[in-house]
Amino acid sequence: MNILQLNTGLFPDAQTVTAALRLMAATHRVAVVDVTRRDMRESDWDEVMASILAADRVITT
Repeated sequence: MNILQLNTGLFPDAQTVTAALRLMAATHRVAVVDVTRRDMRESDWDEVMASILAADRVITT
């Protein structure tokens, strides 16, 4: 399964979710995208959208 973790900085317990996703990486493909960067360009956002569309599950942290 393709899992995408979107790091948004909105959730106070994101470290717990991140730890659980690391464990899942042994059996699933887990990608992490950090959207909190202030230097994101339009092309970066295009890549974020492509990652979302390619994922089976999107987890926001």
